[in-house]
Amino acid sequence: MARKPQQMRLPEQIRSGSDPWHTGEMERVEHFAAGAASYAQQAGLPNYNQRGIAAVRANPNVTLAIGKDVKSQQGDLGRLTPELAESYGHLIHHIGKQFDHLTGSKESGGMGVKVEFSPHDPYESATHLRDEVRETGTLKVLSTEATGGMAPGHPMSNEDNDKFRAVHDAFGHLATGRSFSRHGEEGALQHHARTMPKEAHPALMAELRGQNSFLNSYGDFPGNQVYTVPKWASAQAPTVPGGGGGKRTSKARRPEQLSFDL
Repeated sequence: MARKPQQMRLPEQIRSGSDPWHTGEMERVEHFAAGAASYAQQAGLPNYNQRGIAAVRANPNVTLAIGKDVKSQQGDLGRLTPELAESYGHLIHHIGKQFDHLTGSKESGGMGVKVEFSPHDPYESATHLRDEVRETGTLKVLSTEATGGMAPGHPMSNEDNDKFRAVHDAFGHLATGRSFSRHGEEGALQHHARTMPKEAHPALMAELRGQNSFLNSYGDFPGNQVYTVPKWASAQAPTVPGGGGGKRTSKARRPEQLSFDL
């Protein structure tokens, strides 16, 4: 997906201890929250809800494990297994449906949001995104072409990824009030996953959790190729097998105090 690199928290910022224990970073946009719920209903996802999303935090052990795994795959363009290709099919289908729901007229049951694709990053922060969308009714998205395009062999086209960026901002961030910090991105991911069937989750997690984990581990994006993530990493709130993602002990430092050096 590779989005908004200058807005993501880089490792040196993570080590500063500036991130709070999140209970939601900004006020959500109610029109987008309602839109996410109505899409989930239309998609036949009766168990959809937003419970717990405001308090989701990224687990540093999970971030490091996935980031290291993604790093080992860089330059290998043969990672698309039949199972992952099938998941991408579900993901692309729902990206299209969500985009149509987002941009469709209110008279036809859509949200009536105008989406514009830009060669430049249109927002300085998540609150800038929220405030401008509230004021104008237009959601601007950094185009995939401007960030190098999708790698050869990737099942998503540039157009698919442009739409993905738009619906992720809509149903991941604006619908929940979660920011572009590492915690906010994890919360946005978990909520966006609730608006899609489980068959789409492996591809969704590879795109979002895989790339975000690499960014927060190494300070840059890995590129728009296909990456695989371990099966455990496709869970809504994963832990590293063997206890790497378990409970904090009394001597453990909070995640925002941990160094992300490998």
